Amino acid sequence: MNNLFAFHGIDHKTGVTMIAQSAAELIAAQNSNINVLFISLNGRKNGEYVEESVKTIDEFKLQMDSQMIISRDFAKACRRKRNLYILAGLSNEQEQRYYFPNSAQYLLEAIRGSFEIIIADTGSELDNGLALGGMSAAAKNYLILTQLESSLCRYEGMAQWFEKAQIKFDRFLINKFYQEDPHTISYITERLCMNKEMIFKIRASSHDRHAEMDHKTLIHFKSDNYLSDITAIANEMLEVAGLPLIKVQRKNRLWKNFI
Repeated sequence: MNNLFAFHGIDHKTGVTMIAQSAAELIAAQNSNINVLFISLNGRKNGEYVEESVKTIDEFKLQMDSQMIISRDFAKACRRKRNLYILAGLSNEQEQRYYFPNSAQYLLEAIRGSFEIIIADTGSELDNGLALGGMSAAAKNYLILTQLESSLCRYEGMAQWFEKAQIKFDRFLINKFYQEDPHTISYITERLCMNKEMIFKIRASSHDRHAEMDHKTLIHFKSDNYLSDITAIANEMLEVAGLPLIKVQRKNRLWKNFI
């Protein structure tokens, strides 16, 4: 699916939801003529950066399993903010084992024509049917890491399992990046045997806790670095989908706070 993009974290501390939702919000704000879906395809609800209540994927469990036509009703069930649609993950984390990759793939295929861009938060667990289905169908998969030793060690342990699951990552995002950190990009690429061109930095922001308290993503705060980094990721997805790119401006003039 050339309009589906999946974001996956090497562990639950990497900030998958923040990055994926930020990209979805930015694309929707800067392209009012297209419909953007942000969907959680993992074992958690993931509604921490939305102030209002959000409906969950549980409402489509029967249709997903029976492969009934759902595209007509899907958009109405999502939380809508102008041209941005949001569907949360599971309301009960214990039920994630009842969701299978082919069910997630059917859902995505059924709704693909209703949205120009679909951004999926696939969490950080590989043993999850929704996540596997989303990553298997995506045009591009993004893996999010940090410079923490625990994050790098986790990747070293998980690399073989990604390969066995036939999950290929098109780009590695180093989130909360600090230039002064001893784990430099050169160190990370050499240690993890990565191509440097596949790595992208998302610079650290001082507004993390404020964003969580306000239930908003970091693009709502005045951080040129963060906005610039998210714009680069957004433009990569827009280019793949054949949609107009976002023009980069400085001093935070790019972001239109419509949420």
